[in-house]
Parts: sequence; structure tokens; C-alpha cells
Amino acid sequence: MARYIGLLVLLIFPLLLGSCSNSAAVSENLDGDLSQEWTFVPYDSDALLVSGRANYEKGDVLILSWSASAVTIAFIGTDLQAMNWTNDVVFLDIFVDGEESPSSVVLVAKSEESPTFVPVVSGLPYGPHVVTLYKRSESNLGDWFLYGMRVNGEVKKELLPELPERKIEFVGNSITCGYDVLVPVVGMEFDLAYESSFYSYAGQTAKILDADARIVCSSGHGLYINVDGSSTLTLPVVYDRTGTHSTSVVPWDHDKWHPDVVVINLGTNDFASGKNDSTKFVDSALDFVRKVHSYHPNARIVLLDGPMLTGEYMVMCRQYLDLVKETLEKEGLTGLYRFSFEPRENSSHGLDPHPVTDEAREDAEKLSAWMRSEFGWN
Repeated sequence: MARYIGLLVLLIFPLLLGSCSNSAAVSENLDGDLSQEWTFVPYDSDALLVSGRANYEKGDVLILSWSASAVTIAFIGTDLQAMNWTNDVVFLDIFVDGEESPSSVVLVAKSEESPTFVPVVSGLPYGPHVVTLYKRSESNLGDWFLYGMRVNGEVKKELLPELPERKIEFVGNSITCGYDVLVPVVGMEFDLAYESSFYSYAGQTAKILDADARIVCSSGHGLYINVDGSSTLTLPVVYDRTGTHSTSVVPWDHDKWHPDVVVINLGTNDFASGKNDSTKFVDSALDFVRKVHSYHPNARIVLLDGPMLTGEYMVMCRQYLDLVKETLEKEGLTGLYRFSFEPRENSSHGLDPHPVTDEAREDAEKLSAWMRSEFGWN
């Protein structure tokens, strides 16, 4: 725990930690003339706007696992607290009243104790507020258990914003998760405090395009083989779940949400594993795209590569993905696209470092501009 807290001091977001009793309490308004009671909002209330693969099947709790899963609440009052638990570590970005970037971050760490209330925002001017809790850390390193929230004031679900009309699903590995995107010095040892799906190319593309983004990503996972040489839990396997591999995840019903576009950025870990089986790579990619298309027949599917592969690795990956697109189009599958991020170096071992925030923003600007042009989006 000390390691996470020390690292967060380096970030621009203040850490909001603490717990309190889950009993009702009373707090004065700023003018001191009125008092507001804590109002509890359960995990399954329609006063909560949920974005992501919501898992309600494990008891009296909402479990959100994948990056960019989010919960939004609207209320009239001054304070908001969330009743959380996690099986590992979760970082939540907090957005208040339409902020374009998070103003604070909440760390939820595994505890043997019962779920506790953690302050999310406090001391706001008394009045209407909309607050979003956004899971910026990946499923591979912790599931977010939300039992409910409580507001110092009155819940107002009619003030909830609508989710963006445009819908994009990003499927990928650590690049899509935003691994190391916030690292202050490139080359530092990885810490989850430096990971942020919001500042990854995926999160920033969604922001530019004003899209409801669902991010299905897991560090180290590949198309047919993972970076550690294993092949049992590749991304195409866990794609059908509400999370990566914990006992909390359940199968996902893809009919609950259909994206307009699915962006698939996989292949880096297949090469990073030290293996290079072109047949397995291409066959696995073909099967995965066919599966995605079967779930979302009206969605455009973008096969994306980069930006970490360099040299021969980059050339081979692009050739394989081009072949996948060509083969599927011959089968009659339409709506397939290819896009490539350019590497920033030419590493001798074929892999660049993970993109940091500015580099991810550059990639997002290029991808979003291409999507606007290719899809006729304003």
C-alpha cells in the first residue's frame, strides 16, 4: 500500500482515501440554515448510469472489471461516498460536473474487512452535481465491486446525462490499457498508479470523437500466444467475459451492447513472446474477427497495429493483418478496415517502450482524424 500512496503523490490528481460508518448521518449546508441527510443509493438503482460490461450475477453487488467501465450519479447536495471492495487494486478517476479531465483519483485496495464507504467528493457548493467514477485500471489487476453510493443531499436521476450516441469498442493489450502512459520517466519499473485507460490512445480517441467507449484490454495478452508463452487465456478467449480471469467474472451477452466500430489492436505480445508462427497468428486473427463480426454484424471492424512493433516485427505484423483483411473480404465479409500507428524509434529488439501521454494523444489524434474521414463522421 505504501508504494501506491507514495507514487500517487507524484501525480497531478489528489488522492481521496478514507472510510466511515455506513449508518445514516447529518451534515449542515454551507449556509448553516438547513441540514441534509445521507441518502443511500444501492448498486442496482436506476439512479446510477452504468457504462461497461455490468456484472450483477455475483450477489448484492455490481462488478465492473474492464478498463473504462464507469458509474455516474446526479444529486443536489455537497458530498458523495462510494461503498467499494476489490480483489486486488483498482484506480478510479473522478469527474465532477462535466470536467474534461479527472480532477482526482480514488484508490481502492484489497482488504479482508467488509466493504467500506470511501469519500469520492466532499465540500462541493450546495447545489446540483453530476459525478462520474471511471475505472482507469485494467481487469487483469483488479475487479471493482460497487455495493452502492450515498450522497449528502438528494439524488436526482433526471439530471443524469445521456451516454454519447456514438459507440466504439476497443480491444487490445497493454497499449490499449494505457500501461505506463502516466510514467514520469520512461523506463521506470511498472506500477499500476502509472496506468490509465483514459489517457491511452483508446480513451483519448473516445474523448475526441465524443464516443461511449468500451475498452476490453489486458496487458500481456495476444491473439494466439501471450507474452509469457502461455496460450490458454488469450484476448480472443477473455473477450467473451465480463473480465479477464478472476472467479468474479461471468460470460458476457454481446447482445446487451452493439458498437458502431470495433478497433482491434492485437499482435504485439505474440511477437514479444519470441514466437513467430505466421499460420497460428493469421488463423487466430481470422477466427477472432469472424467471431466479433458474428456478434456485431453491423459494426465496422478496424484492424490496428502498432505503435510498439518496429523493424521486421512491424513489417510481418502488418503483412499478416493485411492478409487477414484480404482473406475475409474474399469470404464476403464487409466493413473491414486497416490502420497503422507508426513507431517512434527503431529498437534493435523490435519493441519500442509503451507510449506516454503525449505520444498516446498523437496516436489518438491520427486515429480519430482517419475515422472521421473514413466513416464520414463530423
